[in-house]
Amino acid sequence: MRSRVITATLAIAFAATTASVALAGPAEASAAHRARPAAASLSGTTTVTTAQGIAPTLLKAGILPLPVPDTRLGLRLFPYLAVSYGFPITGGNPNLSGPSGDILHRGGIDFVSLRGKSLEIGKFDVSLADKKVYATQVNFAAARIPVLDLDFSGLVVKQRNGTTNLSGITARLDPAAAGALNSTFGTALPADGSLVFGSVKVTLKS
Repeated sequence: MRSRVITATLAIAFAATTASVALAGPAEASAAHRARPAAASLSGTTTVTTAQGIAPTLLKAGILPLPVPDTRLGLRLFPYLAVSYGFPITGGNPNLSGPSGDILHRGGIDFVSLRGKSLEIGKFDVSLADKKVYATQVNFAAARIPVLDLDFSGLVVKQRNGTTNLSGITARLDPAAAGALNSTFGTALPADGSLVFGSVKVTLKS
């Protein structure tokens, strides 16, 4: 019962904090947050939703996973606490027959601790060939760090009226990302690639 109360309290605090970030609006975004020029032929959204236990683990460690400007936020309390992040698609060249190619995004996540430490990752590149999500910006600097490892074994593809929806994608925390979080915040997340971080859905519009 006590753990549920703690989780609920942290969830409320998280919701209040993210609401204030959302109210700040894109106008306050720094130049580093601004998206690269979009490819006119491809748009849509990639949504990452945390698995059971991920959000409470971060919150109990005093870490708030905040959305940066341009990132859509969703919060679900039941049947378990889950956070979803929607990243706008800016371009790419995906080929589902391989699969191969990349899907580029703007937006990101800023992991902020109550002790004043932070780790911001964003401008994600979904590499279909590598089956990974890379952060191409880390703490405002250009980078290419694997964040999530993607499992396409349950992939479901639906197409309708020029829109392609990809679902059934499981995302595991890449060892490099786990190591970065552990070294920054002193956490003990599994760094062997086994931790299921959540699920991924992609909506492509061309």
